Amino acid sequence: MPIDFGKLSSSKPNRRPIEPIELFRTLNVTDPAINELWLVQGDALREWHSKRNLGDIAIVLNTGAGKTLLGLLIAQSLVNETNEPVIYACGSIQLVEQTAIKAQGYGLDVTTYFRQDFSNNLYQRGLAPCLTTYQALFNGKSRFYREDIRAVVFDDAHTAEHLLRDQFTLTISRNKFSDLYSQIAQLFRNYHTRIGKNVGYSETVEGKDPNKCWLVPPFAVREQKSELERLLLSAGLSEKTETKFAWEYLKNHIDLCLLFVSGWDISLTPPIVPVHTLPYFKNGIRRVYLSATLAAGDEFMRAFGKVPVPIAPETTAGKCERFIIIPALHAQCDNDVEVTKQIIANRKALILVPSNRRAKEWEDVVTEQQNDSITEQVENFKKAPAPAKLLLVSRYDGVDLPGDTCRVMVIDDLPSGVGSLERFLWEQLGLAKSLKSTIASRVVQSFGRISRGMSDHGVVVLTGKHLKEWLLNPKNQAALPQFLKRQLDLGINLSEGVDSISDLVDAASQCLERAPNWIEYYQREMESLRDADNATPDEDAFNLAQVEVNFGHSLWSRDYTAAAKYLEEALEKTFDISSNTGAWHLLLLGYCYELTENIDEAHESYRRAHNVANNIPSLHLQNISVSEEQFPSQILEVARYLHRGGAQMRREIPRRFDSNLAALDGTGSVKQTEEALRSLGQYLGLIASRPDNEFGTGPDVLWDIPGGPALNLEAKSGKQGSSYYTKDNLGQLRDHVQWVREHSKSPTILSAFVGPLRPASAKSNPDPEITVIELAEFKALAERLRAALEDICKQAIPTNLPHVVLDVFQQRNLLWPDLYTHIQKHVLRDIKTS
Repeated sequence: MPIDFGKLSSSKPNRRPIEPIELFRTLNVTDPAINELWLVQGDALREWHSKRNLGDIAIVLNTGAGKTLLGLLIAQSLVNETNEPVIYACGSIQLVEQTAIKAQGYGLDVTTYFRQDFSNNLYQRGLAPCLTTYQALFNGKSRFYREDIRAVVFDDAHTAEHLLRDQFTLTISRNKFSDLYSQIAQLFRNYHTRIGKNVGYSETVEGKDPNKCWLVPPFAVREQKSELERLLLSAGLSEKTETKFAWEYLKNHIDLCLLFVSGWDISLTPPIVPVHTLPYFKNGIRRVYLSATLAAGDEFMRAFGKVPVPIAPETTAGKCERFIIIPALHAQCDNDVEVTKQIIANRKALILVPSNRRAKEWEDVVTEQQNDSITEQVENFKKAPAPAKLLLVSRYDGVDLPGDTCRVMVIDDLPSGVGSLERFLWEQLGLAKSLKSTIASRVVQSFGRISRGMSDHGVVVLTGKHLKEWLLNPKNQAALPQFLKRQLDLGINLSEGVDSISDLVDAASQCLERAPNWIEYYQREMESLRDADNATPDEDAFNLAQVEVNFGHSLWSRDYTAAAKYLEEALEKTFDISSNTGAWHLLLLGYCYELTENIDEAHESYRRAHNVANNIPSLHLQNISVSEEQFPSQILEVARYLHRGGAQMRREIPRRFDSNLAALDGTGSVKQTEEALRSLGQYLGLIASRPDNEFGTGPDVLWDIPGGPALNLEAKSGKQGSSYYTKDNLGQLRDHVQWVREHSKSPTILSAFVGPLRPASAKSNPDPEITVIELAEFKALAERLRAALEDICKQAIPTNLPHVVLDVFQQRNLLWPDLYTHIQKHVLRDIKTS
């Protein structure tokens, strides 16, 4: 029988709507939760449509405000316009499947792609967008590189940075690549021996201290470049599933990667992910970023190398009720984890932790079996009754437990340290400023795991010292959405104000059981907190990100001169923002110098970097066989920065010595004076830092050394005339002493104001050990040190340098802590009005 062609539908509709709201009206929506577009969704779609030809647009809406519908409508609109490939990227296979189900309810056709399989051919025919994972899109052998992609919608764009870095990180697991792991670890043992760190390094690679992460500095990697490449090539990494995708990116850039060694694995990763090399970021391709937290330009810049045009209509959608509890704020709380276990004992609860070490704190309450499948764990937990507990390690996105599926969550400690580089920058360098937006984003993501629409409610318990401290810092709070800040203020007031710990347990129950007293209290308090300030962009953090991205892209293109220039031109400003970030940039700058054969400048940069931030590995002392048993660490630090390598040591003091300490003459600003005091400590061979500048809390300047004592300096050089050291000044100093006590291993903490000899105010009561040191004393110390360094440079050769430094420092009373006893100090309570 002949085919009746008239019964066949056309392959494409005659007219496919491009305007997204018109497109929505053509859909056969079956999802009962969707009756019409919300006002905020319509506003966002209209604004996007008016700007649709721009390359980069970010749509920022609260969790639960309907971003998925917007993203799918935009993706289909772009398909209808171009008739060419459009990608919708999700953070995991679970989210691809979840989004595909939502698309079906919206009446939208989609193609999914994961595990190397397309669900249908609509994408290839230009009829529907392809839903896939970031991993499939960005891996080094992605099939999408061969396709002429016209647009990409990035869902949950705030999660993209670490997913992108994962694709550019080559991980040599100790379990799966045991021989290669041992060979590479052995390759850098000699370097760690030369700098006196062999014992600690050996403990890590032998598994005795596996969580320790060692940065092998770029200059040490370059020394072993040929052998490292030989080992990697011989391992057949391009043939193994675990390594072939990252190897494709890194194989011709091994010498431009940072190398980290832990007891679990060895990883290589670029300082900045070179997203500019990916085809999706070329001009002519449109990119739309969907996010709940993407307000911070610095985080976005580091992830995508671009700053989009924001579309962020104000809405109450997604602003659900949260009762935030911080047990550690209550005076009776001795152990916040144990108090939290009381609060969640009979409740179904999600527990988010940053590491396996923290996970051990919760082993006695977790009920859900831990396995490799996050999707399976989550699905089992959704169906489980109370008091089920689900524990997730370092997973702050991609898990949605709205409504009754889970109303109680624990966020345990600060969600930081995803990947070796970030762990090093956060845990060892303390780059609070550079990583503030990233941490803030994860904090906000965490709160969204059990909270969706306006009608949702739940209890969030926060535990861990570092998380508590981070959230109490006003500078960090400024990076959070206004509504969440108000909820946090309410939680702080209640956590501190109730009579007993049992009241916290009772308050959580009232919230969950919808007690009228709680609802009335919450609404009243949230209304009274409405005047909270809106978050303001952090220009300093953005500028740092811009510098790093420009540097990283130039480095990856092997334009070393341009890469160095980006860091050089911003270095002074970088140090003003964060001395530890400045030190990190100095290490990278030194490597650029080395790659251009400017060895002298390279060694100077390495020396300065290590002296500013002791956890940045030092340039080894060639031909000097010394150990910490022979010489104090202070002497070794001075010997290291004076040593210039090669056949002969430079016959002069460090060339920046005078300029770095110029503000000690009293003519500089307060910040310049603080930096000069820090630099003086650095040149003395101490671990010198500016905690208040870096963390927003702690001393103005801290001098420290293994074994102590530590010196807490509060710069008050601006006091003049009839001014006094006030009660607030004294309270600040005492608070900073406590900060040092919690952050330094020193058994003894010394404190002093650095400023003019002015008395304490009548209302203050200074402790008898609080002293004032005039700035001129530090100027005199600097002059004494300068003369000592000149004499050392005249006498020493590389093989006897530590001996000469020790002899001269002993003779000139420059050894710590003896030098402190020779500084003239004045007991504050004894100073009288002149």
